[in-house]
Amino acid sequence: MEDTLQALDDLISQFLSLNRSLWSSSDDADAFLEAVDELTSTIHGLENTSEDHALLESFDLLLERCSVRLKDEFQRLITTSSFNDYHGDHNIKKSQDEDESHTFVALPIRDFDIIVDALPEGVATEAHRIARRMIAAGFGDICAETYASARHSFIDESIARLGVHAHLAERFKSASWEELDTQIMRWIPAIRVVFHILIPSERHLCNCIFDGFTSYSDLAFATACKPFLQLLSFANFIAAAGHNPESLFRIVDMYDALTYILPVLDEAFDHEIAALRECLGLSIKGIFVSLEKLIRGDSSESAPPDGGLHPITRYVMNYLMAACASRRTLEEVMHLDFGCAETCLINPDRPTSLLAVRLAWIVDVLIENLESKSRIYGHVPLGCVFLINNGIYIIKKVNGCELKVLLGEDWMRVISAKVHQWVLEYRQATWGRAIMILERDRRSGSSSSVVVEKLNHFHNFVQAVCQVQSRWVLVEKQQAMDLSTMVEELVIPVYRDTIEMLNETEAVEVSYVRPEDVKLQIQHLFKAMAKL
Repeated sequence: MEDTLQALDDLISQFLSLNRSLWSSSDDADAFLEAVDELTSTIHGLENTSEDHALLESFDLLLERCSVRLKDEFQRLITTSSFNDYHGDHNIKKSQDEDESHTFVALPIRDFDIIVDALPEGVATEAHRIARRMIAAGFGDICAETYASARHSFIDESIARLGVHAHLAERFKSASWEELDTQIMRWIPAIRVVFHILIPSERHLCNCIFDGFTSYSDLAFATACKPFLQLLSFANFIAAAGHNPESLFRIVDMYDALTYILPVLDEAFDHEIAALRECLGLSIKGIFVSLEKLIRGDSSESAPPDGGLHPITRYVMNYLMAACASRRTLEEVMHLDFGCAETCLINPDRPTSLLAVRLAWIVDVLIENLESKSRIYGHVPLGCVFLINNGIYIIKKVNGCELKVLLGEDWMRVISAKVHQWVLEYRQATWGRAIMILERDRRSGSSSSVVVEKLNHFHNFVQAVCQVQSRWVLVEKQQAMDLSTMVEELVIPVYRDTIEMLNETEAVEVSYVRPEDVKLQIQHLFKAMAKL
């Protein structure tokens, strides 16, 4: 055995002393691997039969020397691939990132059903031959780590060519939301390419090189793919940073991007993707809470002087309409019990879903805030006009999108009843006084002079109302017409009765405004309020 050791040492030392790659010559590579096979086989035989520990140690030291060279050769083979040498320069464009001006960014990818061969033909086979020897010699962990280390630069460059960076979270931790928004828009398509192409390609390469050695293939793959995990961590960063309502839409996009890759997800990433989707989902839920706080926190001391639409109403309703474009995702997030593997089934026609309840609650909070704002006017009719305007706007927006389905007919009836009640309150607060003027002392009878005084008082009141309320606003033409009709139906019959009462007194040469002219005054008022 000492002679065998000496012979193997002499043979192997010839290869180890060469200052060039052994794989530059196929004969040298074959001969070296044969020597390593013989050395490994001899050691395994001695371990079972010999008690000469010194001799075994000498064989092991020689094997360690071989493993160092095998590792170097293995690393050289793995790093053979480069974009410039094997991928050409078509379908790429120069990056706009000033810090990475040397990096070329790939044009958008449309076909995701491809596998990238990251190594030239035959190189993966040679790498497999080395890996098999290193594993047989007990250096499988080192081989897997070497593979991962050699692949990191290639993977980092692959990510950079998608227009993003593995360390996005660190690079942009102090960035504004506008800057983050730009990075999210790059991150989403990058994630699709990573999980549809780059990760399957990396898995394919690992399986080729470590064919027959699943545990080492998994180890090499997991270690090599750490840059992809770092890229994914950007979603965690955004979920934590996105507290304001405006961040909802980009976070939903990121959640959808992770959902999109589930059918092709490598099992090695199951836990990470599940955790990220949970994190983004919780952030989405939290944003709706933030929206509620935003509404409640909006100062009740501000209201449009003309009783028009309040900015908070416009903002909230347009926000909810935009959110409904992502209804399916929001339904899933609201119903998903994170940490539970089961996903809820979504009924598109159910108005009592958790999302519906959440949206209805937000609109209820908005209405409560508007009612509080209406009281600052100190003038009931103007406060009612303010509520009517904002209520009609809310109904119009709900009817114009999926909010109508989500909130349901019962909710619509409730909000419509509220608006109708505000209309009645306005009518009573303004025109109820006009009726009181005309009906005062009616039972006891009245002389022509009393009736004429009533009419004069009534006309002065109507003129004052028109002068003041013509400066108010009704945001809906139809609502102005409806209010006009309602007021006419209330006022004109009583006015006609008063005119008849005047005629019954047989007063002579008494002039009065015809009921048709009073009706025109009312119509003109509401036309003015609607700015028609």
